[in-house]
Amino acid sequence: MGASERGGWERWLVATVGGALVACVVLPAVARGGGDVVAYAAAAVAALVPWFARVLPRSLAGAARRRPVVASLWGLLALIALLQVGRLSAFMADPARTWGSTFPDPVATSHVCAAAYVHAAELARSGEANVYDAKFYPAYSMKSGTSDGLASGGASSVSGLGPYLQDPYEYPPPFLLLPRAGLALTNDFMVLRTVWFVLQALLLGGAAVGLARWVGGRAGFIAGLLTPSLLASPPTMLDLQFGQVHLLVIAAALLAMVAFERERPALGGALLGFAIVTKLFPALLLVWLLARRDWRAILWTIAGAAAFTAVAVAVLGGAPFTAFVSYQLPRIASGDAFSFFLRKPFFISRNFSVSGVVFKLRQLGVAGMTQGVANAVGWIYTALLLRLAWRTRARDEARGERLCVWLALLSLGALRSPLAPSAYVTASTLWLLAWLAAEVRAPGGLLAFVLLWIAVAGLPPLKGNVEMVTSLACQAATIGVSVWVISRGCGASASVSASSPASGPVPPPP
Repeated sequence: MGASERGGWERWLVATVGGALVACVVLPAVARGGGDVVAYAAAAVAALVPWFARVLPRSLAGAARRRPVVASLWGLLALIALLQVGRLSAFMADPARTWGSTFPDPVATSHVCAAAYVHAAELARSGEANVYDAKFYPAYSMKSGTSDGLASGGASSVSGLGPYLQDPYEYPPPFLLLPRAGLALTNDFMVLRTVWFVLQALLLGGAAVGLARWVGGRAGFIAGLLTPSLLASPPTMLDLQFGQVHLLVIAAALLAMVAFERERPALGGALLGFAIVTKLFPALLLVWLLARRDWRAILWTIAGAAAFTAVAVAVLGGAPFTAFVSYQLPRIASGDAFSFFLRKPFFISRNFSVSGVVFKLRQLGVAGMTQGVANAVGWIYTALLLRLAWRTRARDEARGERLCVWLALLSLGALRSPLAPSAYVTASTLWLLAWLAAEVRAPGGLLAFVLLWIAVAGLPPLKGNVEMVTSLACQAATIGVSVWVISRGCGASASVSASSPASGPVPPPP
């Protein structure tokens, strides 16, 4: 069999990088199990490489000869990704390895969003009626302007959880099924933290590659090759480091839409239902489906959300739901649920919520920027989002364009929350940029793309008003990418059909 038939050595190189990324995620996590466990895990990962090579497009053959500069740049990005993911995995397996943190700063190394998930599940397990009560979360008791953002700690029956207790639990009750399942398996937070990281990293990477294969063509090919860059970007790394469920929810929602397209409505309904009962904003995709009059997908999603809710009631009881409706929702509406982020100017500047712009302007000296104004901005933004989701109904997009519209809607929807930390919420916009990379052809376009990537990924902390103004500019760039995608349908190259002969060899759907 000739090199062209096998897909060339380039395909094996890409497959090896994929296997190495999996190894970087898994091996540090299983290292405590001893040498035998590591050996078995390494063998299992090595066995994946031939499979990776088989599913990669054969058009990779000769790529290094045709585009030597691009191939060299990709090799450099892949090496950086391996180093980034490897050191982060080392930190997640052992928090004493602070050199592996995305940023070796105490604010980052000591913060874990997943601690709030586990703490709320612990409260529910113990029979606490209101798992949202502010008294259980130290973030609310910190004085304005005095906190440095470090975890303040608290009492917990879960081993290792106490030092990480700070942030409150803000999600609907059904999501508590996941941390409750974790607590049923182990009462050690360090184990939960590591396992949750491994699962999220593998699922996110798998979703990115699977979606690239589903789209195919030039857009899918390039987006798939940029998966290491996505994983190595600071927002993605911080999402995984914090144990934040944000990107997993977005991936689940995207896979749900693909499942609907592939005539698997039950799977799609389960995935989208999970996403909606976890973070609410993926419900924007229901508006898109409603505009398309896809009643089957809508009904299956409602069924999926109802099933998760019913199981949650059976496992958790009705008290968390009562507390969410009677206690938490009014506090979200008034702003009290997210008041802790106002205690430090840096937290205000790095909040990319659209309503959070009000507080940035207040920091810049603009009069009248109150919580009431922020609430009004949030509702106006909601109306605009619904309009945007509905307006896509008349389009007959190809796969790449539909995927970009879904991802843009989800990225914009995430900014509706009163608190949308740029530390991780911009990761979905970077994912969207990876899909837009297929449109970059001229050197000037590449420079603009890189600058936009940097602006969305975020700049280092600055001082005073410069920090606020820079944050507003980066936030505008983040929002602008998604609005532009929706308004123009993601452009010509992303809209090339997976079946188009001009798009080159395309692997079969996963």
